[in-house]
Amino acid sequence: MTHPQKEPLLFDCEGSTLVGIVHRPVQVKNVGLITVVAGGPQYRAGVGRGLVEMGDALAEQGFPVLRFDYRGMGDSDGVFQGFEHIGADLASAVKAFRSAVPELEHIVLWGGCDAASGILIHAHTLERVVAIAVGNPWVSSRETQAAVVRRHYLQRLGQASFWLKLLRGEYQLMGYARSAASALGSRLGTSGGGGGAARSEGARPAQQAQGSFMDRMRRGLDAFDGPVLLLMSGRSLISREFDALVQQQPAWQAVTERKITAREVLPDADQAFSSRSARKTVTQLLGNWLETVAARSAGG
Repeated sequence: MTHPQKEPLLFDCEGSTLVGIVHRPVQVKNVGLITVVAGGPQYRAGVGRGLVEMGDALAEQGFPVLRFDYRGMGDSDGVFQGFEHIGADLASAVKAFRSAVPELEHIVLWGGCDAASGILIHAHTLERVVAIAVGNPWVSSRETQAAVVRRHYLQRLGQASFWLKLLRGEYQLMGYARSAASALGSRLGTSGGGGGAARSEGARPAQQAQGSFMDRMRRGLDAFDGPVLLLMSGRSLISREFDALVQQQPAWQAVTERKITAREVLPDADQAFSSRSARKTVTQLLGNWLETVAARSAGG
């Protein structure tokens, strides 16, 4: 065997059968990566089969990779729980991965968008997970959306093209005013905190009592002891919303300054890192960072 092999993996999660693929290197390092897919119509291959390419490339470096579908997604049984409630899926994947690749001592999680949010919520509860890499975490709310729009137009005020469009009547000022009034009315009226379209239906009352999913993300990150890699996209509004949330809330500032040990920005990438060049860059950054995680784990 001269090249990494892909092997199917079936494992149980609370009575449901989950389906995964293990990328097994020829020479296995003691750190492996589990990829977590974003919600919506996605499965373990990822956007543009990006997770397959990532698994192949990292396995060439010696890092085992597990791609899997959590409950209700792809080929796995069960009901999709929503990113806030994938803790059992992740725990089952970690256990199955370590059983399939006994050489593994440490696990790293990778995911973008609401998968990143789920990782931040749950990673601190998972045994053997020593580091996490997240891309453009989902934190959308009325407040973060308003902050992004406000920052955009403040920047536009200093650009000649903005004033030319304004003089030509190309901006629908009444429409913008109605939108602003509606947002203000929502904040002064029944403020539910918002959760974005990615929140699962039928949120569980016990976990709602713990605060919004963004609060749970922050607390989860605060409780996580290992290195964190944050990958952000220059062309993603969700990326800007995350930065707006951090800037607005001192508690987020404190935990990110302390916990995010590495941050990389891909200026031309979109939210899903969907272009071939963006996927290649993400994989390269992850590969380099995993080498540092492996060295740190060996030294510890």
